[in-house]
Amino acid sequence: MNNQQGELELNCYYNFLLVKIITMPDGIDYFIIKDPFGKRHLMEAEPYKSYDFKIGESVEIRIDKINCKGKVFFEPKHPRYGLGSTVKVEFLGHTSELDKFNEERQMLLVKDPDGNETSIRTVNEAQRSTEFTTDFIYCEVCKISKGRLELRQIG
Repeated sequence: MNNQQGELELNCYYNFLLVKIITMPDGIDYFIIKDPFGKRHLMEAEPYKSYDFKIGESVEIRIDKINCKGKVFFEPKHPRYGLGSTVKVEFLGHTSELDKFNEERQMLLVKDPDGNETSIRTVNEAQRSTEFTTDFIYCEVCKISKGRLELRQIG
């Protein structure tokens, strides 16, 4: 890390210290995290409950976004999965979603390894049929956002 001014750079990982958890007036729990430059930040705790963080530990966190007001958004490294990882997800059923053109798209509802329900795109005509069923589907982790795996079906 060549940055000596204490500026966090977008899409870079840094080791942050988990200082403590506080509850803000909005009723939401936040981690107070300390960056390598000694500056403290808030990171919402709920999305990362399955990560099993411990106060006092050092955690690798990526600077995900910095908005126009200077607010920094953090994304801790997932403790078990990374981009490109293959995961086996439980098939729950069928669902539909509107795409960016406001057209309905058939999707499969699955449960990821962290217990979160999410939807994935179908890959063939057989899966679009409501008769389609299976126990598990293999997926690739495309993105991790707010502690949730974003998945793409393999096959």
